[in-house]
Amino acid sequence: MKRRDFLKIAGTSALSTAIPSSLLSLSQSQEKFSNLNNLLSDDYPFPYDSEYFEAAERFVFLNSHEARINILPKQGKRLDVKLYQAPDKMYLCKTHPISWYNVNESFDIPVRQFFWEPEFHYRLEYRESGAKGLWKATPARVVKTPRVSLRDGQIKMIIISDDHTFDDADLGSRIVKDEVLRAQRLSGEYVNLFLEQLLQDPEYVPDRASDWGKMLNGFCLASTIRQILINEKPDLILFLGDMTGIGAAYKWKGLGLKDPAEILTLEEYDEYARLFWLRTRRILSGLTPSIPVYIALGNHDGESGFDISNVSAKKYRKMFFKMPGSEQGGSPDENYYPLIWGGDLINQGGFLFLILDSESASIELKRPEDWKLGAEQKEWLKEILKYETDWKFVFFHHVLGGWPRGTSEQIFDRAYGRGPLFTYEDYVDYCQDPNSVEQVELTKLMKENGVRINFYGHDHIFHIKEIDKRKMYGICVGSTKNYSELSWYKGELWKKHYGNYGYFWSEDIETGEKADFWSPSGYTKLTINKGGAKVEYKRGGYNHPSTNIPPEIGVGDTISALLL
Repeated sequence: MKRRDFLKIAGTSALSTAIPSSLLSLSQSQEKFSNLNNLLSDDYPFPYDSEYFEAAERFVFLNSHEARINILPKQGKRLDVKLYQAPDKMYLCKTHPISWYNVNESFDIPVRQFFWEPEFHYRLEYRESGAKGLWKATPARVVKTPRVSLRDGQIKMIIISDDHTFDDADLGSRIVKDEVLRAQRLSGEYVNLFLEQLLQDPEYVPDRASDWGKMLNGFCLASTIRQILINEKPDLILFLGDMTGIGAAYKWKGLGLKDPAEILTLEEYDEYARLFWLRTRRILSGLTPSIPVYIALGNHDGESGFDISNVSAKKYRKMFFKMPGSEQGGSPDENYYPLIWGGDLINQGGFLFLILDSESASIELKRPEDWKLGAEQKEWLKEILKYETDWKFVFFHHVLGGWPRGTSEQIFDRAYGRGPLFTYEDYVDYCQDPNSVEQVELTKLMKENGVRINFYGHDHIFHIKEIDKRKMYGICVGSTKNYSELSWYKGELWKKHYGNYGYFWSEDIETGEKADFWSPSGYTKLTINKGGAKVEYKRGGYNHPSTNIPPEIGVGDTISALLL
């Protein structure tokens, strides 16, 4: 679709229909989602039963042979729960369930069988403890196991970063007035309501003048989730940070919470840390039951070394988003860890994904040299990189260094981890001794051990940097958010390291300046097989005119690609 055509029809009901101003209740939404079963498979009904649960269940592999299903009973309820599991859906009704009683808080169900086939099937049944009525049931779920890579010879990973749904807070004239919708924005349910609308009408775009049109980061994330469910169906999903907003206190008041200056107690910080991690769990409820979702920490997720809320943020992250810990070769705090898809630490093999924590060990960040992994994580990385496999990839929120400026290039007393700066040569203009920057050392270590790509987020764009000619790359994976940071793109250092924003269209001429990077809304897809790997940046949401992605590129279409 050309931009002129888009502008011509943007005011019509086909594209700007808002969700009714009366607002859908969750029960109405769940009923509507249940009617979509003829459109979707049973794996994707309305995300969860809000009468019994705080969010949908979450299935996650800790290693190739062990998984967890986490459930979050509604606060104040006690539930009896049954798990039915089988390697094939037809056998679910014939298996004997495993039962738990009086579950009243976050609860992990261990799963250690039926992973010898490419797919694992399960269903939960539940009722309020002490009730004599019928059991209710989730739909039958199907999860690809790590063994699917052995059968099909490939896996698909979706990488998302910086969804920034906390930026849907009130700002200037962009104020959500409806109180019910404000509550749904804070709880995270508004993303599920956007998802409902998109499942019924993929062409839906909210009217920017409406309350719904003031929450476009949530809309673009919902659009990406729909694309993943309907078309991508990946083996796993990795979020590279800046999801929660625990570390974005400047947005709290705009979400209807206290301004940070008004918060006096650690108990209040604890309450907010729980709220934001639970909000994130609700937002991702369309994905978590059937696709393993993993997380790398970002600077807005509350666990940076200088964050007052880091102890509480860690507690609730581990409660709501368990990751592989020390028993699976990761950190006891689950903030850095390996994902070994199709192999294991003892027998090796498979694909190795290393998720790093670029935030927790750094406190004073005045120079690129101040960014550190910390001694324990650094030693762990040296050891885990010895793992033998053909494909190794590293993921983190941002480089352990970056150019010596703040969020804005006008801030000179802070190094914000910005930019694709990986090598000695990248830091010559910024440091007396570039070898003192930890990222330079890490890059050498990764090159020596066969890492092919360093994936990172933070800068909200898609950009490929060749670190070592055709052997190693640094890729900024983009952002699903709606708005581009136009002020960033004008900076001297931005242009030096990332290039031009470009112009893909003009009202009078067809030519324009070439874009050297792609802005939101997008997500990255990594497809790996024994013969090669492919990285694609795909459109996540239709967000014109807030982007340099050409208007004729549709949601799910590939914008840029790299073949290894």
